[in-house]
Parts: sequence; C-alpha cells; structure tokens
Amino acid sequence: MKNIEFTKGNWENFFEYAYTTRFPFTPKFVQEEDCISNGRNPEMSDGFDYTTIMTKEKFGAGTKLWATCSFEEYGAPLITLTDKLKKDENGDLRYDVCYEVVLWENGINVWDMFIENGELKWEKALSIDFSLAAGIKHEMHIELMQKGIRIVIGDKDVSVRLENLPENVHIGITGCENINRLYSLKIDSSK
Repeated sequence: MKNIEFTKGNWENFFEYAYTTRFPFTPKFVQEEDCISNGRNPEMSDGFDYTTIMTKEKFGAGTKLWATCSFEEYGAPLITLTDKLKKDENGDLRYDVCYEVVLWENGINVWDMFIENGELKWEKALSIDFSLAAGIKHEMHIELMQKGIRIVIGDKDVSVRLENLPENVHIGITGCENINRLYSLKIDSSK
C-alpha cells in the first residue's frame, strides 16, 4: 500500500507532471501546508490552471485507490487514467487518450477521451447526480477492474464498463475548473 500525503517532500518522487494535449500550458501545483492545489490562469477560458501529475508506475485490475480532495465554490478534482505518456518538443510529458473520473458539486462524471479522425474528442461514460459541498474534504474510492471501474463516494457506489480501458494505466490526479485541493492518495495494488 502506498500512502502518499501531499505535503512538501512527501509526494514528488511518486509522480511526474503530465499535460493534456488540449491546452498549451504546463502549470505546476501550488504547494500548500497540507495539500497541493491548482492555480489561477487568466489565459484559460475558466480562469484556472488544468494541472495533472501521473504516477511513474502503471497499475492494473484489482488496484484500489482513495483520493482525498476538496474544491472551492465549484470545481472538478479528478482522477485521470491513461497508458500513454509521450514527450513533446519541449520535453514535457503529454497525454490525450484517457478516462477522467470527475468529482464535482453535482456528483460524479466519467469522461472517455479518445481520438477520432485525428482529433481529440470526449463523451460522457457515466453521470451520477447528487450534491457535494464545496470547501470540505471528500474521499473518492476507485477500484480498477478488467474493462471497467468501481467508484465509491460516501453512500454512492457504482460500477461502469469502460471498453477501452487499458490493461495497465498511470494514475493521475488533476485539478481544474476553480481551485481544487488534493490532500492524499492511497494506492493498494496487492491482490
């Protein structure tokens, strides 16, 4: 079991910054006393950085993870799952095809990001509507399965089939759409 606290010096060795190909920016997380958060960016349409860190290691079916996070007013802290990271011309890691498991003020969304005719597109694979309060910590539990995931938040427990989920994935944590704070990530890959 990896138990990672997002306090200074306790998380950096497990992750690498990686950036979606959707945006040109390469922002870093802001280190706060007990967490990391994404920053503000006036060049983005919503005014906030889209910041992702990915595990250096890949994980497969049977892996369980628990992410503790919060958001201000509204927001979208999310878990990103991808098997392909590639370096761009500046040496930054980039990804495009992935699944995003989003926690937000109105529940959970799962997005399938895919390439069609050379263009990155996305469609919603799952949406569960329920209210989540801003400004407090929420724990999101995810279990990787063969071609699917199980998500538990509070008393909500749902599984979704993801036909194109790779056998092994990097696990990413992303902050976007307002300020999101990430406090801890536990990963259990023992079977």
